[in-house]
Amino acid sequence: MMLVRTTTVPLLLTLLGGLACLGTSTSFSAASMSLAPADDPQPVSAPVPDQSRMRLQDVEETLQPLDPLKPRTKADQSRGEALAWFMTGRLKESGGDYRGAYSAYRKAAKLDPKSVAIYRALVPLAFLLKLNDDAVKYATEAVKLDPDDYLLLRRLGFFLAKQRKVPEAIDFLERALKSSKLKQTSSEYVTINRDLGILYGATGKKEQAADAYAVVLDSLIHRNKYDIDPRTRAMLEVDPTTSFERLGQVFLDVDRIELAIQAFEHAAKARRGKPGNLSYNLARVYQRTKQFDKALDQLQKYFDAQLQSKGREAYELLAKILKSLEKSDELIGRLEAIAEKDSRNATLQLYLAEQFLANDQLDKAEAFYKRGLESSTNTGGYIGLASIYRRQGRAADLLEALAKALEGARSLQQMQGSVARLESEIKAIGQDEKVLDGLIAAGRELSAGDDPKLRFAASFILAKLASVGGQSAVAIEFYRFALKKAPPERSSIVFSELGEELLDLKKYDEAAEVFRQAADVPALAQQQPNWLYRLSQALEINGKTEEALKAISEARQKLPDHPLLHFQEAWIHYHSHQWDKAIGLFEQVIAKFSQPKFNNQPLSKNIVRRSQFSLSAVYVQKGEMAKGEAILEKILAEEPDNPSVNNDLGYLWADQGKNLERAEKMIRKAIEAEPENAAYLDSMGWVLYKLEKFDEALPHLEKAVSKPTGSDATIWDHLGDCYQKLNKPEKAKDSWQKALDETKQQSPADEKIIKKLEEKLKEKK
Repeated sequence: MMLVRTTTVPLLLTLLGGLACLGTSTSFSAASMSLAPADDPQPVSAPVPDQSRMRLQDVEETLQPLDPLKPRTKADQSRGEALAWFMTGRLKESGGDYRGAYSAYRKAAKLDPKSVAIYRALVPLAFLLKLNDDAVKYATEAVKLDPDDYLLLRRLGFFLAKQRKVPEAIDFLERALKSSKLKQTSSEYVTINRDLGILYGATGKKEQAADAYAVVLDSLIHRNKYDIDPRTRAMLEVDPTTSFERLGQVFLDVDRIELAIQAFEHAAKARRGKPGNLSYNLARVYQRTKQFDKALDQLQKYFDAQLQSKGREAYELLAKILKSLEKSDELIGRLEAIAEKDSRNATLQLYLAEQFLANDQLDKAEAFYKRGLESSTNTGGYIGLASIYRRQGRAADLLEALAKALEGARSLQQMQGSVARLESEIKAIGQDEKVLDGLIAAGRELSAGDDPKLRFAASFILAKLASVGGQSAVAIEFYRFALKKAPPERSSIVFSELGEELLDLKKYDEAAEVFRQAADVPALAQQQPNWLYRLSQALEINGKTEEALKAISEARQKLPDHPLLHFQEAWIHYHSHQWDKAIGLFEQVIAKFSQPKFNNQPLSKNIVRRSQFSLSAVYVQKGEMAKGEAILEKILAEEPDNPSVNNDLGYLWADQGKNLERAEKMIRKAIEAEPENAAYLDSMGWVLYKLEKFDEALPHLEKAVSKPTGSDATIWDHLGDCYQKLNKPEKAKDSWQKALDETKQQSPADEKIIKKLEEKLKEKK
C-alpha cells in the first residue's frame, strides 16, 4: 500500500579556552604582522609616543599625493592615493584614533585591493574594534594574495572556531601548517599543532589529533630541538590541554602505546598530576599491551590513593584485567576490600551493588545501593533498587524507588532521560500482571482522600506502567492525576503522553481537549505552536476540519516559516478530501521550501519530499494516475534506493496490474530496508497477488495485519481477496468485515469503499 505520511510528534566554547587567544596588536608595520603572546586574551594597545623626544603635527586634513612632473597612469594615481590614505591611517593609529585609522585603511584598500600590507594593517584594527566579520573578510583577502602568511591563517582559524565553524577553522590552520615560511621548530609551529589537536579531538578525528599532539609532546620533551620562546613554553607547560597526562590519554585512545608511555612517564617526573591518576593511566597502558599483572599492580595504587577521579571506569578496568587473568571470581572480593577502606565512595558502592544484583545476591545488593544513595541521587541506583523490589514483589518500595529515579532529574530533559533509562524495568513490570496490579493498588491507596499522598513522579510512572501493561483506562486515570500534581514546566510530558493515549483509543474529542489545554498553559507558551499542531491533528481525524484549520492557522501565526505547519495545512485538506485545495497548498509548500534559504535545512528537505509523496497520492485519489506516477518516477530518479518511493510506485503499478515484475523488485528493495513495515508487507502481498502467486502473497499479508500499524482497511481487504483465491471463504468474510468496520470508523468515510466491501460480503451470505 502507498504510505500516507503524518507526524505525531558546550563543547566548542570549552575547547576555545584551550586555543591560543591571539592578540589584536595595533602596532603593525606595513610589511609584517606580529602576534600577541598566545596566552594573552586582551588586545594590545598601541604605544603612546614619547612627547619629550618627538612631536607629531596634528593631522586635521587628509594627506594628499604629490603632483608629479611626469603624468601618471590611472593605476599609478590610484596606488598613490592609496598610499596617502595608508599613511594617514598610520598617523591616526599612532595617535590613538583607531576608528579614524580604520576608515583610512579601508579607503586605501578600495583604491589598491592588491596590497597585502593594507590588509595586514586592517585586520588587527578590525578585531580591536570588534568588527570580526570585516576582520575575517580582510584576512581572507590577504591570504589570497599571500597564501604563506601563516599568522593570518592562524588568526582566521581561531576566529572561525570561535564562531563554531570548525571545519573551516581546521582548513585554515592546516594551510598555516603547510606554509613554506613556517619553521618546524618555531613556537608558532607547535602552537598551531596544539590548536589543531584540540579541534580534531572535538570533531572525533582522534588519529589526526594524535598526530598534532605528537609534535607538542616532542617539543615538551626535546627542548633543545625547538626554538620556542620562554613565554610560549611556559604556557604550554601549564595548559591543561597539553599536560603530559592529557597527551598520554589521547595517544592511548588510538593505541599509540609508546607515545602514551612517554607522556605518562614524563607526567610522573614532572609531578604535575596526582600519582594515583598516573598509576591508573599506566594500568590502562599495561592492560592494552596485555601486561595484566603490571596493570593490576598499577591500578591497585590508584585504589590505595582512594581517588574517585576516574569514576566507575576504574572498576570496569579492574573487571577487564581480572577477566583476562581468568580471575573474575575475585572481582567482588576485591571491590569489597576497597569499599571497606573507602566508605564514602558512592560510585564504588553502587558499582559493587550492581555486581551483587547480577549474582542474584539481592539483600547485599540492596544494602550497597542504599549505602551509595546516602550521598548520591544517582538514577541508576534507584533503578537497581527497583529491580530488586520487582523481583521480591514489594509494591510500595518499588513505587518509591521508581519515583525517586525520576525525582532526581533537575529538568524536563533530564527527566526524559531517566524515563529512557527506566525503559527495560518499565517493560518488565508491564509484562508482570501481578506486580503491576500491586503497584496500581498502592498508587490508588496513596491517591485517595482529601489530602492524597501520591506524588507527581509516582503518578506519572504509574500511568506509563499501566499504558505498557495494556490498561489504558488506568493509564488515563493516573495521567490526569499527574497533571494536577505536575510542576508547570514538567506538565508538557504528561499532556503529550495523555493525548497520545487518548488518540490510540480513538477518543479524539478528549485528545483535542488535552492539547487545547496544553496550548493555554502560560509556562508552556514557547511550545504553543506544537500543541496547536497536535490539536489540529486530533480535530481533523475526528472530522472537524474547520476547527483544525483554525488551530493550524494560529500556529502558523506564531511560526510563519516553519515547514511542518505549512505541510499540516495542506494535509488537513488532503485528509478531508478537498483535493484541489490540497494540490494547491502542497505545490506552495514545495515551491517555498525549495528556495535556497530553506533547502539546506534537513527539516525543509524532508517536508518538501513528503509534500511530493502526498501530492502524488492526491492525484491517485482523483484518478489522475499518470500525474501521480510522474511525481514518483521523478523522486525515484533522484533517489533510486529510497524505500518509500520504491514501495509507493511499486504498489501503484501493482494496483493497476502493470509493470508487475519490476514492481515486485522495487517493493522487495523497500522490504529489505524495513522488513517489519506493515505498508511494505501489504505491497509485497498485493503485487504477488496480482502475479497470481497467492500462496506466496498470503504470509506477507497476514504478517502485515499483525503489526501495530497494520489494522488498515486496505490491508484487511487485500487479505480477504487472497483468502478468497485460496478457497478460504470464512477467513475472507472475516477479513472483509474488519476492512468494512475500519472504513466506517474513518472520518470522512469513503462511501465507494464501503459499497465495494458490502457487495463482497453480500455475495458470501
